[in-house]
Amino acid sequence: MNSHPNSRGSAAACEARARELRDAPEWCTLSEVDLQSLERAQVRRSYQPGEMLFHEGTPCLGAYFVLEGLVGVRKADPEGNTTLIKLAYPGDTLGYRPFLAEEPHRASAEVLQACAVSFIECAYLRRIIHDNPAVGLAFLSRAAKALGEAEERFHETVTLSMRARFAHLLMVFRERFGEAQSDGTLFLELPVSRGDLAAMLGVRRESISRVIHELQQSGIARFSGQTVHVLRVEQLVEEFRPPVARAANR
Repeated sequence: MNSHPNSRGSAAACEARARELRDAPEWCTLSEVDLQSLERAQVRRSYQPGEMLFHEGTPCLGAYFVLEGLVGVRKADPEGNTTLIKLAYPGDTLGYRPFLAEEPHRASAEVLQACAVSFIECAYLRRIIHDNPAVGLAFLSRAAKALGEAEERFHETVTLSMRARFAHLLMVFRERFGEAQSDGTLFLELPVSRGDLAAMLGVRRESISRVIHELQQSGIARFSGQTVHVLRVEQLVEEFRPPVARAANR
């Protein structure tokens, strides 16, 4: 069940929430007065893994600002099977695109790791964007970047091998879920299952298993459940580095 923390709390807690919003690119242009108003308008909730922020096809009621934890964005096929298409980290905002387009949610948001989320309803969003056009431009900028990232992923799908895309995804996870070792190796705790990894890469789970076997056979990495020990980090990077870049480093 969703829990509601003390909505006002101590002065220190209120200031901490204001700092979280102040650091977000959508809200950083707001004045101190507007930030305080936004802090009062938000509803902060805690969620446990498996709980949903919203469901695909339901009306958009507002925006969700992820403060802590990890959220998976999923789309369903006609048979009801879901595919993980995106991960939302602290600092990300969900629900702003259907809000701007005035349409239902095109995907569902499922909590993957215990998280804290600030919800801001549509009526307040409309008012603050009307009074502060820079906020609306920041949301449009984020939407444009998301479109650019989607185009990059499509380009990778048609130009890189599945092994190269998997290696690249592992290195993307390094920043948030990796721990470098003194011997130059790297430990990763994958945030999602192998099935979800396959969905993110647009391949079958069997293909992921085959690539994992190949990486282990070549001594690049070892896999145990969702734990990955990358033994040869530079060699893993070479898997997806363009040929020109490889030649330049020789």
